Amino acid sequence: MNTLGNIIWLLLGGIATGLGYYLAGVVMCITIIGIPFGLQLFKIGTYAFLPFGYELGDKPGQQGFLSIAFNIIWIVLGWWEMAIMHALFGALLC
Repeated sequence: MNTLGNIIWLLLGGIATGLGYYLAGVVMCITIIGIPFGLQLFKIGTYAFLPFGYELGDKPGQQGFLSIAFNIIWIVLGWWEMAIMHALFGALLC
């Protein structure tokens, strides 16, 4: 069932979503400050390509002040484009 779900997902927008995350990750990795964001975007892009049967989670001991600060910066600067892209694909599928 995971394979069928992944194939349907790829055909209905998963390829564009995953490539969008990878492209944003490459752009973020241009600067030293953006590298942690870019690496996380590559992880999310992999999940966006094959969401069924793949699990995301935090590793023990990863949460700290720097992680919280980066999340705040991400919310302010980077997530709007991805949120709009997901909303458009969701509207196309309905």
